Amino acid sequence: MSLRWVVMVLGLVAWAGAARGAVEEDIPRAEHPRPDLRRDDWLTLNGSWQFRFDPEDLGLQGQWQTSGEGFDRRIVVPFCWESSLSGIADTSGQKIGWYRRTVEVPEAFQGKHVWLRFGAVDWQAAVWVNGQELGRHEGGYSPFEFDITELAPPGKSATVVVRVYDATDPELPLGKQVPGWYTPVSGIWQSVWLEARATTYVDRLRLTPRCRKERWSLEVELDAVGPDGPIEIEVTSPDSTVQQDRGRFELKEGRGAYRASLEVKTPTLWTPEDPHLYDLEIRLGSADAPSDTVHTYFGLRTIGRGKYGDLAHEVILLNGEPVYLRGALDQSFNPEGIYTAPSDAFMRRDVEIAKAAGFNFLRIHIKAEEPRRLYWADRMGVLIMEDMPCTFKQSERARRAWESEMRATIERDYNHPSVFAWCLFNETWGLGGRRYQSDRDTQDWVLRMWTEVKEKLDPTRLVEDNSACLYDHVATDVNSWHFYIDDDRRAREHIAEVVEKTRPGSPFNYVPGKVQGTAPLINSEYGAVSASGGDRDVSWGFRDLTTQLRRHELIQGYVYTELSDIEWEHNGVVNYDRSAKEFGYDAFVPGMTLADLQGADFVGFDTMPVLELAPGEEVTVPIFVSHFSARTGTPALRWWITGTDDQGEAVSGQRQTVGVIWDRCRVTFQSPLRVSVPAGRPFVGALVLELLDAKGKRIAANFVNLIVRRFRSEPSADERRDVAKDEVFVKVLGPRSALVRFDPGAFASFRTDDVGSGWLEDRGKFYAHGACEVEYHLALPSFICDALPTQVTLMAELATKADDQLLDWPAERRSADYPQTQDRKYPGKVSVRLLNSDLWQFNLPDDPADARGVLSHQARYQHGSYGYLVRQQADLTKHVALREALRNEAFVPLVFRAVDGHGLSIYGRRLGRYPIDPVLIIRTALELARPVGWSSTQRVTIHSLLDESRHCRQTEGGQGIDLGIGWIEREGRSHPEGGERPE
Repeated sequence: MSLRWVVMVLGLVAWAGAARGAVEEDIPRAEHPRPDLRRDDWLTLNGSWQFRFDPEDLGLQGQWQTSGEGFDRRIVVPFCWESSLSGIADTSGQKIGWYRRTVEVPEAFQGKHVWLRFGAVDWQAAVWVNGQELGRHEGGYSPFEFDITELAPPGKSATVVVRVYDATDPELPLGKQVPGWYTPVSGIWQSVWLEARATTYVDRLRLTPRCRKERWSLEVELDAVGPDGPIEIEVTSPDSTVQQDRGRFELKEGRGAYRASLEVKTPTLWTPEDPHLYDLEIRLGSADAPSDTVHTYFGLRTIGRGKYGDLAHEVILLNGEPVYLRGALDQSFNPEGIYTAPSDAFMRRDVEIAKAAGFNFLRIHIKAEEPRRLYWADRMGVLIMEDMPCTFKQSERARRAWESEMRATIERDYNHPSVFAWCLFNETWGLGGRRYQSDRDTQDWVLRMWTEVKEKLDPTRLVEDNSACLYDHVATDVNSWHFYIDDDRRAREHIAEVVEKTRPGSPFNYVPGKVQGTAPLINSEYGAVSASGGDRDVSWGFRDLTTQLRRHELIQGYVYTELSDIEWEHNGVVNYDRSAKEFGYDAFVPGMTLADLQGADFVGFDTMPVLELAPGEEVTVPIFVSHFSARTGTPALRWWITGTDDQGEAVSGQRQTVGVIWDRCRVTFQSPLRVSVPAGRPFVGALVLELLDAKGKRIAANFVNLIVRRFRSEPSADERRDVAKDEVFVKVLGPRSALVRFDPGAFASFRTDDVGSGWLEDRGKFYAHGACEVEYHLALPSFICDALPTQVTLMAELATKADDQLLDWPAERRSADYPQTQDRKYPGKVSVRLLNSDLWQFNLPDDPADARGVLSHQARYQHGSYGYLVRQQADLTKHVALREALRNEAFVPLVFRAVDGHGLSIYGRRLGRYPIDPVLIIRTALELARPVGWSSTQRVTIHSLLDESRHCRQTEGGQGIDLGIGWIEREGRSHPEGGERPE
């Protein structure tokens, strides 16, 4: 299938380029902008135009539309002037821009009318051709066109001038391309092209699939424009199962309408899993005039809501069958083009990303999308909920502007089979916020708009009045709500409360005076990382919150925020540039991806995302299966334990399989799992669960993390300083080997060239940015040193430490920033010396953060951050001075140094991925004077700065921190906030 798509894309580009030989190879976005309404003869006007700003609004007075003087810049259409791809990249808030271009109208257009078409211009456009004004258009999202035949007939040149005024006015539909949200968009931002049409042409086309008593048909409705008189029509498809139609109808007073119903025999229905499309051709003509031929396509599908089986509540129905909506919020911005996709391949890639992640629908957020992107959703199989761009004020002017854009959007996008729902407003924006609850006039207006769409403009789709975060619906086909909660317990309670309050007649989630009907309940925005939550890992919250939503049978779908990061908002499943993020699920379940949590069938644990247990403890874990596919047969559950212990060794339990009970569109709790964790050593890992089909193939996967340690919850920092309860720092492993452990926070000194390094808080991790080194003073037990150490192995969890190098949008910082692992890495080299001997060197791949950083997530500190488990031996027999120092000195310094200036992170057993502190395993020439198994709770680190941190005071001038025991040398201002940067 992917090969067919590639061939199709290449074919369309070649076809566009062959449009009368007028398309240059380097023209951006050269593909046909409307594959849903395509004529053969067309010419793209995308590419380089002359351009100038008009900051003092002098252009009209100066007749710029007739003079080419002063157009001293070049802009690349169709990219807004704020974007880098435009070549202008001006984000200073310019209001007026003038475009100018001269083009030769192709000779091939002879005998037809020449139309100048604009996909969208934000906000007001005045257009001239050869000095004559054609007209003006207002509306930043709607298409418009002009017949320019008399001014520029085929074979002649046309000088097109466009004056654009973009007020960025809160009374006009803007969406989120406004100050305070994201980069504004001004000017031409969708394709511009010439199109040849016959004198009589198709002006409006509606294609509506129908299913009556299991018989499928396509209703064709079109309006034609042209001279009065009879006109012939042919509606044909290359697919022989589609009924052909030929007929005749009359045009009176320049217009005429035609209606037909085409039966489709042995139909193949459109679904996200099988997005089958039928090609269609419509030809208008007469014996004495050229014909107008329009190429389009359709998919057979119906959308609705209703009862299924013996369920008490309604479900979403696609082709009469239940569909569980697994959606992502899609703001459809990008770094280079902002509102406009850089290429056709980029738009296709967005759809591919969604499908690969397991999403079956996208909510296009407060933006009327480019038709070409909807085409890829049609072609590749992703359902679309399309939001209407909002205003930010409520007034009669705002209402008129919003209504105009709403009607134009529905008219333009009606024929796309992927579009299954319209969302009129988002979070009460432009409706008065919380005042909307008591504003009956605005409520009545919203109700009128909902009714108009539902009953007149498009009765075939679901319509949502307002994607609600303030519990304020008035009438809707989907009973939606939003939440952003980064706490498992609060999220669990919140979702349960919403479900409990959702029932016919309930006033919950509706404005005063309105009550719920039977509309299906969906969550239309959720996430653990909110808009301003920082650039950090989303894998943890996605798994936990999605599991909680799927636990409730009443909930019929969700919209995760979001598909991609956008500027300073970092909760996407990919970065803003669409590069991949790593989720790390496969560390616990081989091959597991995001899609394993997003099937129609789902398996989950009804518990916290982490279970803290003691070695050997037994726990009962509730599990459930959510079954929304049409699969039949007898599935099974397979479960096991996996992890890594405190010596870096793998922990793996036996895989066990149990039977499953499931019922379609229901959540079925299975027999709880009784699990005993290994009784040996502490470890960090997961209890894994896979849902298998009758053939043993994985349908879904999930896991709950396990932290197995002696303490159910760690002692406080004061307890760790004052007493060493159950803390073993030295242990004899064998007659000639011993283990020495130390806390990464117990350093004696450190140096760094970066003022942002966080070191003061004893959180179980040392880190510093840039060129840095940290020194520990180790007072090794004399019985080890006297036995003549010959070999020492260092084992630790290490990583580099990025500052803003991995941030997706470094211009804006948040205290919680710790970017999720991604394609872009931050590798570094670390050397370690003991006394004056460089014994170890490690190449560290990155500064990662994702689902693997279980301990950091559980501690809610530098979310998901972790390091790489390193283990390396060093031969001491050649280091005579070091061996002498071990025997004779009170302590030896152990120094970690970031060789290449990429920072350093040293994790302890309370943070990161592995339950270990840095460890030295020492082998000796002589037998140790302690028995095997002997241990000590006495720390081996001395001169620890953190033990003295209570006496810390910032020195005058801000050049260092005085702990009363010496200086920590730092360049620039110091601050004692630990790892959290100030806002």
